[in-house]
Amino acid sequence: MKSKKLIILFSVLFLMTACGKNDVDSPEKKENKTEQKSNNQNNSEEKEESEEVSFEVEGTNAPKDQGDLQVWFEGKIELEGNKVIAKGVTNLLPESRLTLDISPEEGTFIGGDGSGNVDSNGTFEIEAGVPDGFEGLLHVELSFKTGDQSDDKIKEHYSEGIKGGFARIYYDSYEDEMYSKASFRNTIVFDGQSQSFSIIEPEWNKPDDLGNPTVWMKPTVEKFEDYVVIKIESNLIEDTFIRGTADIPNYITTGFSGSTYINPDGTATMYIKDPEKDSRIKGVSKYDIKIEVDPADGNNGKHVIEAYGENGERLSGDLVYKKDDGKAISQKVTISMD
Repeated sequence: MKSKKLIILFSVLFLMTACGKNDVDSPEKKENKTEQKSNNQNNSEEKEESEEVSFEVEGTNAPKDQGDLQVWFEGKIELEGNKVIAKGVTNLLPESRLTLDISPEEGTFIGGDGSGNVDSNGTFEIEAGVPDGFEGLLHVELSFKTGDQSDDKIKEHYSEGIKGGFARIYYDSYEDEMYSKASFRNTIVFDGQSQSFSIIEPEWNKPDDLGNPTVWMKPTVEKFEDYVVIKIESNLIEDTFIRGTADIPNYITTGFSGSTYINPDGTATMYIKDPEKDSRIKGVSKYDIKIEVDPADGNNGKHVIEAYGENGERLSGDLVYKKDDGKAISQKVTISMD
């Protein structure tokens, strides 16, 4: 009996000792609690010391009017060695396809043009190449053509027509359709040296009678490098094809000619090789340049035929002359040689 009491007493003491150990933290737990307290204090200090930071997420700073039909470009075109690089920003929709066309006044380039897409923030950079050894007059055009877009949503978005100073129309002979485009053009002398120019919105002063079949033209003449430059004001409809050919007395000439298309306000600029710079031309005191517009010319789009008739039958005015199968426009400019 006494033995049982001792066993029970020993058991009670053992349980009390075990419970006492559970109530006391081990050194490891004390260390963890100290670290947690220190971390809490540090977090509290960080909250008190933190400040607002100005930041910008790349790709979110798109133009506010992105997608507007009044399209604009800003930027510059640089020439470095044989490279022509157009870079800047536009409000065209992201993934809109741009082209950079380069063409000489005389002859053609093969495979030199460049293309690229507009980024989500409206920026673009496109590169084209000039053949080795080329020097001379170079026409450069940065454009967004609605008819050339591979994305149907973008093509549909701009189907109503582009507006603003960069807006032009063009004829797609393959589709037999007229389209609108946003375009910037410039003509430079390319000599392989570094140069650059800004992309500037054109200003057009359209005459009140633009597109009237009673056509008038006012040409002026300048000299630039090795060319005679014919600048024309008229009421001809935009994108009408116009040609100029030199008629030199006592000479049969084929290389002294130029052609271009009418601007949105009826103006145009043509470059013709200067006969005075040709050593083969001698004993000539003056010569004529004949400026012609023929609606039946295959370079014209269907909008020109609609305005003036398939064979120019709707044309009228002092500049009209009759052909076997219709009418055309002709004006002569006489240039005196020094």
